[in-house]
Amino acid sequence: MKILQLIKNKSIPSFCTSNEEVLNTIIFYCKRKNLPCLIESTSNQVNQYGGYIGKTPIDFYTDLKKILKKNNFNSQNLYVGGDHLGPLPWKNKNGKIAMNNSIKLINKCLDSKYTKIHVDTSIKCSNENSINHSIIFDRTKYIIEKSKLKKNLKKIFLIIGTEVPLSGSNEKGKIKLTQEKQIILEVKKFRDLLKKFYKKKLKFGLVVEPGMRFMHYNILSPNFSKFTEKKRISQKNNFIYEAHSTDYQPVNILKGLVKNNFKFLKVGPELTYNYSRSLFFMENIEKKNFKNSLSNIKKKILLTMLKDKKYWKGYYLGNKSKIKKLILNSKLDRMRYYLNKNNVILSMTKLKKNINSISADKLVKYLQSKNYKIPSNKQLFKKLSNFDLVKFIFISDSLNRYYKACGFKV
Repeated sequence: MKILQLIKNKSIPSFCTSNEEVLNTIIFYCKRKNLPCLIESTSNQVNQYGGYIGKTPIDFYTDLKKILKKNNFNSQNLYVGGDHLGPLPWKNKNGKIAMNNSIKLINKCLDSKYTKIHVDTSIKCSNENSINHSIIFDRTKYIIEKSKLKKNLKKIFLIIGTEVPLSGSNEKGKIKLTQEKQIILEVKKFRDLLKKFYKKKLKFGLVVEPGMRFMHYNILSPNFSKFTEKKRISQKNNFIYEAHSTDYQPVNILKGLVKNNFKFLKVGPELTYNYSRSLFFMENIEKKNFKNSLSNIKKKILLTMLKDKKYWKGYYLGNKSKIKKLILNSKLDRMRYYLNKNNVILSMTKLKKNINSISADKLVKYLQSKNYKIPSNKQLFKKLSNFDLVKFIFISDSLNRYYKACGFKV
């Protein structure tokens, strides 16, 4: 299994995003730096019914291959996974329906050459008053038994766990750290389960809660002083940890995760948040250079989100003024759900056209005036349009931080 070799001596960032503009930047960056690249789609973004971006797993995989070809990126260095595969997109339905949909989704991912699968059954469904570790384990067992997973355990890297941080983070509830006894119990149960389908001792990943969260304007970082025993347990029992919601954490915290046997560092909203900052920066440049035919991208996004509350209701609370501020500035970045809406795409197309029509020298002056770091490699200016260059500058700082923390030379 290639992914096992990849994480033998290093950890790797896992980019959980389906935004095509962001994916283009990530692949371009990895090609330029000669780095392996792990991309994961979440069950909300991509599923058998299209998800919120309107793509199935095979659509997503096919689109990734096109981006690879565009960037002349070796497909052997790309790893594709599925994140939070389980009842999440169907939590408002009956548990039985949600579980059957989960199995169909996982099968579709396996059919679409995904090689890393995160099974997450920790989501409470409409007919359930509560959920506990036992129910979560039984659900995971059911999915493995009833899906194509049981026949593909040798080919894929499996991630499981019953204490899973919520997808996309939040402001709600108290963080409850995963305890050693819970880890030991889960590992034994999962080991016994996997032995039924594959006799050799499989290496797998466990999602635990180390004490991380990002909120509207703040982040909470874990304290690793009490993690030594958890690290020892994982090394002794031949499994690794996967870190969720690592977005916005400083490099020393990311390095702390790596040191404690977290082999996959998942990041998603931070990437699209930085992308949206690049859009707003370019809109400011646009306004200084064009009097007419403006994109009005910020206003367009805001109006679209105020009209359709589906993806941010329950996350952004307060009066209208506060909600507008959160829509445009919250680190939770619910904006990512709306960037593929037709009217936003039309506005973005206009922004691209306008920004790409100004001179590169003028663009550099704007970037320097705001103290943004300009890439020293002048070839970048030839390879990238103005729009893609600004996007690269805003997103690449995050990519540098993650790869550096994981032990790669950047």
